[in-house]
Amino acid sequence: MADPSKTEQATPKRKQEARERGQIARSVELNSAIILLTALITIRYVGPYLLNSMGKLTVFTYENLSADFGMENVYSYTIFYMMEIFKMVAPILMMMLIVGLIVNYMQVGVLFTIQPLTPKLSKISPIAGFQRLFSRRSLIEFVKSMLKLTVIAWLGYEGVKSALPQLIPAMDMQGAEAIKFVGELTSNILTRIIIALLVIAALDFLYQRWEHGESLKMSKQEIKDEFRQAEGDPMIKARIRQIQREMARRRMFESIPKATVVITNPTHVAVALEYKDGMQSPVVLAKGERVIAEKIKEVARKHNVPIVENPPLARTLLKQCPVGAPISPDLFEAVAEVLAFVYRMNRKKSGASTS
Repeated sequence: MADPSKTEQATPKRKQEARERGQIARSVELNSAIILLTALITIRYVGPYLLNSMGKLTVFTYENLSADFGMENVYSYTIFYMMEIFKMVAPILMMMLIVGLIVNYMQVGVLFTIQPLTPKLSKISPIAGFQRLFSRRSLIEFVKSMLKLTVIAWLGYEGVKSALPQLIPAMDMQGAEAIKFVGELTSNILTRIIIALLVIAALDFLYQRWEHGESLKMSKQEIKDEFRQAEGDPMIKARIRQIQREMARRRMFESIPKATVVITNPTHVAVALEYKDGMQSPVVLAKGERVIAEKIKEVARKHNVPIVENPPLARTLLKQCPVGAPISPDLFEAVAEVLAFVYRMNRKKSGASTS
């Protein structure tokens, strides 16, 4: 019984895992029907060769009926007959093998797994076996078997019934002619049966694909769980990002004491810059808005870092310059004016202290 909660199509990961377990959509009926058709076509093409080989073998047998059948002769005759029979059936077997491999490859592709052969307790459990016996798959297999049996019996009966008027005259035919008549009759009946089996096999192939898709369906919760396993739990990832932001913010606040100046909006934005002799351009040590801006100014006051109000420059620095990077070249002049003002203020303070 299908789980009603499993309404979503299987994900590629689920399909790949099922394939690795050997759980694939494959129609055995399609393989069998196409192999039978291949055998019939091959027999028709190699029929003259088979008749010729059988004729030679019959003549050889007739000519050697009076031979001495000692142990050595029995062994040599056995090997001879086995080789001759193998030569006759080898083309048919070879074509059946090649076509069987091609059909199987078209259905499954390249797949090697031993998981289906792994012993499982569920396979020997009486309860599990009873459930499999009365499952939907078992019912479908039973209906399919009965349908094949019915089709084969009915087509065979109809083929023989339609040939009845010709069977009585066939009794007077010579050996080769009789063999030809029986071969054609058998070939016609087998052709009809194989065509019917191909139709059943095509329907079985479609059913196997549908049933395989149904067996792999997932619930919405299973899809969410798989996504979390593949991508990571969103809550954990969010927590990691939060910790990373807090660490970056802590390092940013720790770097403010070495700032040369803090440029403000004055209340909503604060940007801390560092510039020392030998540096090519000032570097942004910290920046932020609102609460972070207040915290930057608080740390700056605590460590006697000059705070200069320049709203346009503060907003531009906040928008254009990332923390830890030099300022943009187009801001050199504006920042240089602020730094010159800070240096003048520092000289005045130094002069006042000296006095």
